[in-house]
Amino acid sequence: MSSSAVHAASPKVAEREQAPRGERRPPGKEPAVRPLLQRRCACGSGAGAGGECESCAAKALLQRYSSSGSPASSQNEAAWPGSVSDTLSRAGRPLDADTRSFMESRFGPGSDFSAVRVHDDSAAAASARDVDAQAYTVGQHIVFGDGAYQPHSEPGRHLLAHELAHTVQQQGLQRSGISNLADHGPDYRRLEMEADQTADRVMRGGLTEGLNLGQGLSRSGPRLSRKPSATPAAKPAEAKDEDTGKAKPPSFEANYETTTYNRKFSLTGTAVPEQATGTVDKTEAAYKVDTLVLPPQKGQKALDYCKKNTSALHAVFDWSGGPVPTQNKAGKNEARDPTEKLQRSWLETVGHKLDKKAHARWAEVGGEKQFPKPPIGPSCELDHMQELQVGGTNAGSNLQVIDKVDNASSGGLIQQQLRQLAEQAFADAKDALGGKRPKRVSLTFGGVLMQGSPTCGICCQLSQRFVDPAVTAATDKPSVDVEVSVLGKPFTLKLPADKSKSIPLTGVNAAIASSVKGLTIISYERDPKGKGHDKLKATLDDAAIGAKPGTKSTVVTLAIGPDGVVKPLSGKLPAPIKAEFAKLSPITFTTLSMDASGVTAAGTIKPSLPLLPTLDVVLDPQGFRMGKALDPKKIKPPFPGMKVTEASVMMELAPAFKPVGTLAFEIGGAKKVADVKLTASADDQGLVLKGDLFVYIPGVDEAKGTVLYQAGQWSGGAKVEASKLKLPFVTGGAVDVSLKNGKLDANGRVDLELPGKNPASLEVKYANNRFSYSGRGRIETKSKYLKPIDAKLSVDGDLFRATGSTGIAFSGLDGTVSATYENQGGKEKVYGDGNIKIDKGRAKGSIDVKLHPNQTLTGSGKLSYEIKKDMVASAAITIDEKQKITFDGELSFPDITLFPRFPKDETPKSLFSASGSIPIPGASIGPIGLKVELYGGLGYYYYVGPGVLTGIKATVKFSPFEPDPDFAFSMKAKASIPAGGGITGTVGANVVLDAFIGKVGGGLSVEARAGLKGKAELGGEIAYAKDRFSVDASAYIGGSIELGAALKAKVFAEAGVSVFKVSTEKVWTLKEAKFDTGLSLGVRMPLHYDSVEGFRMPKLSDIQPEPAEFKLDTQKMLGNLFGAASSEEKEK
Repeated sequence: MSSSAVHAASPKVAEREQAPRGERRPPGKEPAVRPLLQRRCACGSGAGAGGECESCAAKALLQRYSSSGSPASSQNEAAWPGSVSDTLSRAGRPLDADTRSFMESRFGPGSDFSAVRVHDDSAAAASARDVDAQAYTVGQHIVFGDGAYQPHSEPGRHLLAHELAHTVQQQGLQRSGISNLADHGPDYRRLEMEADQTADRVMRGGLTEGLNLGQGLSRSGPRLSRKPSATPAAKPAEAKDEDTGKAKPPSFEANYETTTYNRKFSLTGTAVPEQATGTVDKTEAAYKVDTLVLPPQKGQKALDYCKKNTSALHAVFDWSGGPVPTQNKAGKNEARDPTEKLQRSWLETVGHKLDKKAHARWAEVGGEKQFPKPPIGPSCELDHMQELQVGGTNAGSNLQVIDKVDNASSGGLIQQQLRQLAEQAFADAKDALGGKRPKRVSLTFGGVLMQGSPTCGICCQLSQRFVDPAVTAATDKPSVDVEVSVLGKPFTLKLPADKSKSIPLTGVNAAIASSVKGLTIISYERDPKGKGHDKLKATLDDAAIGAKPGTKSTVVTLAIGPDGVVKPLSGKLPAPIKAEFAKLSPITFTTLSMDASGVTAAGTIKPSLPLLPTLDVVLDPQGFRMGKALDPKKIKPPFPGMKVTEASVMMELAPAFKPVGTLAFEIGGAKKVADVKLTASADDQGLVLKGDLFVYIPGVDEAKGTVLYQAGQWSGGAKVEASKLKLPFVTGGAVDVSLKNGKLDANGRVDLELPGKNPASLEVKYANNRFSYSGRGRIETKSKYLKPIDAKLSVDGDLFRATGSTGIAFSGLDGTVSATYENQGGKEKVYGDGNIKIDKGRAKGSIDVKLHPNQTLTGSGKLSYEIKKDMVASAAITIDEKQKITFDGELSFPDITLFPRFPKDETPKSLFSASGSIPIPGASIGPIGLKVELYGGLGYYYYVGPGVLTGIKATVKFSPFEPDPDFAFSMKAKASIPAGGGITGTVGANVVLDAFIGKVGGGLSVEARAGLKGKAELGGEIAYAKDRFSVDASAYIGGSIELGAALKAKVFAEAGVSVFKVSTEKVWTLKEAKFDTGLSLGVRMPLHYDSVEGFRMPKLSDIQPEPAEFKLDTQKMLGNLFGAASSEEKEK
């Protein structure tokens, strides 16, 4: 046992017989006086009439309310935990509008809870734990523990109504007046009773018979009213008026913790006040008490044993001067035997000794290998069925084997009961003796009763199996009863008395599995360290979340407190709960709270349906559903080219899958081609979307069909009969539009009869976010120029179009055009462009033409025209809007030869004749000078022509297709008349010596070449008229002359001159060179040409050479040549 506590609601009344002072009445004749037996305050001091000592009453400012509805102790504001003051210093938040309206309407007219402030954050919860409260109230502040503020659940509303009643009771008073307002006397109980009654009536519907609940509440001033979290004692009976001489019975409570189980034990007085009578003197006060109350863990065997020995139920207490009386050790009570002796005594009563056989038998019936150790928990203990403190003995017949925790707790509870009674007896006796306590108090009990049903733990069971010869090793193993409370619902679990750690809660334990709506408790988990921190494991209820068959949610763990109460989850989960939803899956819950109405959890679900985004979901006692409507921006369109236009879908996910609302989509790119409007529902396989498909096919105002999404597949479409198509020339066919394979599709054929009674058909397809018609056919148009078109057919909206290549005829000319025929609402037009070839009469060429929708033809091109034989002109040609073809621009003509070259030969005219000898500059052999003796001569020549006119152009405008057009024009041309001339001839020489010395031979030759390039200057115009050209002009040809020469010379000599020892040869080499002679040559002459008469040759007298005389300095020329020569001598 680690801790214990005792609380009493009111003193217990016992009767005694006592004579007045100075005269003692005979026994049995004195009037019965019922003294008030005072109970001890929780602090250990004697309690006053209010149930507390004076010190505690002065501090009693804490009015609280437990989770089961019972009042508990109070405290002074100065003694409150710091967390309470910190919480009350915060602003809190007002009631939400719905909750406030509900409560004000139930409390009645004039109720105003606008000033009430709620505190339910983590700090508030911590302060509630510090005062052991589920909720507490100070003035207008209501503070809630973990998960206790649930204004929309029934238990949560009841708790809130109770606390609001306290705010009414404390309304209008200041905190400074607290010090003398609260106690645990009648005022305290009255206020709590009022708050409870008010909450009950609020939950039943509020006002009845015009009663204002708020006005009916007492005003007590601000106190800290709270609901303690501990399990309360049984509610005592109402106290009667003082003149009845009876008060409420005492109640006792003890808490125990063990290293194996989380267990809590309590003991309270009986419902009817106990009657006690006794005699009092200075030495001893002897009282007779009707009943000794036994805790249920003593078991049935102890109850039966004590009933047989009620005459021996006796206890004696001494007053030692301290606050707690001590039991008389010198009285009849025996001292407890050592443990081993007690074990032997019990074994002897059942025919065994403390030996190997006893150990083996103990193991055979389910215990460990050594008596009296159980398979789980601490060792079993030997309990005195009639406790030694009430006259029991150590005899084996008074012994039983029970759990250690049962033995300790039952003994402690009986000890507390005896001490409580002893305290009250001493107080009563003190009053009877005029303020003096007797030395001793004796209590004799007239009978026993057991509070609650007797229990039999694992050790008790093992002892019963030990003495039962029918039990063998093959018999079912024993179990242990574990008391667990889930959200106020008690359960007795029968767990195997072995070392198993995880125990499935099935079979006899199945009732707890569904104790929390929305949750399935699946197993009991023992603390692996054996320290009492046991847990429950649970999953979300399959039906509650619509779980996919064969799947479970991930496990959540619920801690079990020392009192066996399961601690509910509240708020954010330490780890998300994962689950698979059968219709959409998967689910992730991140928060979960529990209360009496069931589980409330929030999270997300990721639908398998591609178009749905991740959804917020909520699980609560009303069902499993989406937390908020779909956001259109987050919906993923199911098909390419779709966009969401409306989304107002909500889904009840479980227990029944009930999606409701609408979805709408638009299909198409820049131009809408369809609308889809769907209504959500469900079937056995999941989500169903069903609705209308509105298709906007070209040529149709609207085509309506149906669309269905079911079992993960899309289906549906629309069909358009030919009769609904607003297209020209339709004779039959149909178009089917469908939603399948993840896309919108179209198939169909439209039959046509085109103008000219030509049959054709159109195939309908859907691609690239648009509907298309395609086909081919032959169509005749109303154009006077076009032949029938072999066309590609298409439709765009209500526009029918035929495009293709066809022939065109115009003014006797034929060509080809790319033509387009359009029909929109019966209005036709034809247009196109192409080319017309021209080969007519003198004209040849082509024209690029354009056919306009107004049926006119225009064009432009190039044309060649034979003006006369061997004379063809070319020019641009146009067709104007009046369909007339004309030249418009310049005519281009081929080159015209005016005259041939003249003179025909190049007979040179003499320039000079060579004679005499001249020295050769730089030409010598030794001292011997050389000279040449010239011979030969030079002459010149010239030529002109042929004369050619090039680039002839004329500006003219006429119709080339007339049979014999008569026109005249003048032309501009560029004359090309080459001219040239030159110098020809050879100058030769023989070498001669200045003085004869020896034999000399050799020679040299000079070839002179001169060239002249000239130009012609032409002025005047060329005239054309009546098929005749004529031109007159004057030309000049002239230029400078450059002379090119090459020298080849060779001289040899044989002489007696000292220089020449032998024959000597000298060779001169002159590289070819050009040099300006300083001469120029030119001619001037008249020119005339007529296309009929031809070229008129100029007379020689008309040709004037320039210059008139031509001179050449041969000396200078030769000197220049030899001066630049290089020479080389060698002996032969």
